Amino acid sequence: MSIYIYPAIFTKEETGYSINFPDIDSCYTMGEDLKDGLEMAEDVLSLMLSIYEKEGKIIPKPSPIERIELNEKQRIYLIKCNTNIE
Repeated sequence: MSIYIYPAIFTKEETGYSINFPDIDSCYTMGEDLKDGLEMAEDVLSLMLSIYEKEGKIIPKPSPIERIELNEKQRIYLIKCNTNIE
């Protein structure tokens, strides 16, 4: 159990943001606004990485943000989480 930092792609939608983690399979969420999106991103990242740890899965390395391609509606935010918190 550890502290992790991963890039998240925030895509501006008509209402709020859709959020995904390109390095973690099936790790995505939504937020009503940026603040909510940042909180939701931390929660989902913590949950997914906790599952990886419990199942003994290999935790992928975070991608360098300069290698992630974005479109005009997208921004990258680095999300930190702690899997020690239940």
